[in-house]
Amino acid sequence: MNPVLAREVKERFRTRRASFWVFAWTLLVGLFVYLLYLMARGSYTGVGRLVATGLMGRFMFEGITLVLMTAVIMVVPGLAALAIVSERERQTFPLLQVTQLKPMQLIGGKLWSSLAFLLLLLLAITPVMALPLLYGGVGVDEVLIALGMILLTAVTLGSVSIYVSARAKSSRAAVAGSYVIAFLIGFFTFALMIGEMLVFSPNDNVGDPFGFQGRELYTIWPNPYFGMVDAVVAPLNEIQSGVEAGPYAVFTQVLLRRQGVGFNPVPFEGVGRGGVIGVGDDGAIAVDLPKDDPAAAVAQVAPALRRGPIWVRTIVIFLTITLISLIRAAAWVRAPASKPFLTRRSRNATA
Repeated sequence: MNPVLAREVKERFRTRRASFWVFAWTLLVGLFVYLLYLMARGSYTGVGRLVATGLMGRFMFEGITLVLMTAVIMVVPGLAALAIVSERERQTFPLLQVTQLKPMQLIGGKLWSSLAFLLLLLLAITPVMALPLLYGGVGVDEVLIALGMILLTAVTLGSVSIYVSARAKSSRAAVAGSYVIAFLIGFFTFALMIGEMLVFSPNDNVGDPFGFQGRELYTIWPNPYFGMVDAVVAPLNEIQSGVEAGPYAVFTQVLLRRQGVGFNPVPFEGVGRGGVIGVGDDGAIAVDLPKDDPAAAVAQVAPALRRGPIWVRTIVIFLTITLISLIRAAAWVRAPASKPFLTRRSRNATA
């Protein structure tokens, strides 16, 4: 086991503060899940008992995963930003540099010791994550995929924070820089998406920023929320089952419109206002939108896959960022090479 990881895990987990945070985190997540349960029960009162139970489980699962992704973005930079810079401030960093550990081993130990506490928090709420499985409406594979995307996001943000910590000269600068990058990836990409939709709107006179054929949104590729939702739901494959209202609804709508399927309030020839537009191999397909059952109209549209999945692009981007951050961080923590002894001629020249 990495000695840096072993030492820091023991020091962090044996404190009273760690026990308090685990208890507080579990209590807050439990209360939030109970709130999601109340919201789901109120939303699906008029549906059949068996169907309503499955929809409630789905609603709870989507809410939990979004909260966990937000918690990763908010917590990981604070845990990893002080990994290296705190050693410098305590003047113990040179002692780590002269050990037999390679720079990548040192960086890896610091990274996983920072993420170990997050893994403990995720392990503490495992029973809460199992509740949607008991209600139905969600499979074990979907839970594992969502957790995988959350862990990938945590590793990426942790690697970036380690790199910032290796370069920073103070703890304040390291924390500020890590949170700026985390917010750019997690939240600012939403603003960039809106700007891309408005500025680069297709000129096809349909009054929709996506148009008949849909369009690619490059700014959502590094967004962890869209990557997770696309990996879990696969909106284009699930379109036959209709569009469900839930925490994923906004993300699903954007992903469907990206493929050329979406709701549009502009009247089309032969179609009333509020039609559902689907694009297949033979061009645009317009279907009337029933006021009482919009899911039925969506089920009539079966467009072809025009653009690849977002989650593949998100994984590639995150793995690239992680690899570059770790390599650059290892370069910054490498012990400086010793200067060779001066020769007699060079000493005389210096004198």
